[in-house]
Amino acid sequence: MNREEKKRITEENIIDAAYQLFSNKGYALTTVADITDLAGVAKGTFFNYFRTKDEVLIRIQKSLFLTEITQISGLSGPFTPRILTLVQELGNSFNEHQTLVRISIQQLLSASSPDTIQSSMQVKVDVLTHMFEKGQQAGEFTEDIPANEMAQTALKLYMGSLVNWCTSGAGTSLGDQLLLSFRIFTRGIQN
Repeated sequence: MNREEKKRITEENIIDAAYQLFSNKGYALTTVADITDLAGVAKGTFFNYFRTKDEVLIRIQKSLFLTEITQISGLSGPFTPRILTLVQELGNSFNEHQTLVRISIQQLLSASSPDTIQSSMQVKVDVLTHMFEKGQQAGEFTEDIPANEMAQTALKLYMGSLVNWCTSGAGTSLGDQLLLSFRIFTRGIQN
């Protein structure tokens, strides 16, 4: 195994350990030492990859989102049903982790610089823009609205739904909230 492959595996182990601990123990109660112990690496190794625990949390969120959107973009056929299925499944996967999602949003907004937040959002907008462009090329989405604007609006809708869900009482389904919001959104951009 070459050096780059070893680095990639170490980073993945740290992220996997953090995700597991954040989900089971909670973000606030998880320490960097907990993460490194579970990942089987030295504490100093953690800081070779991440400056803070917050960065790992942001990376986990970004990875989940980007993986799903990239998969949708790569498939042929109508995008709308896949978008609706994705947002509902993604929301449902968070249903049991409302506290973790709330903490991650708080950490993103309080611990990150505006430049870090903007660059994180821009990566998501870029991936979404590509998907909406493909939908426009296929004739599914209107060309009256630029794909980049669709992407920005979809991300705002997603983030707003997350915040709304985190501040609402228990028992509400994020998947259902996202599905309703995105049904309305996709009707507005369909050709």
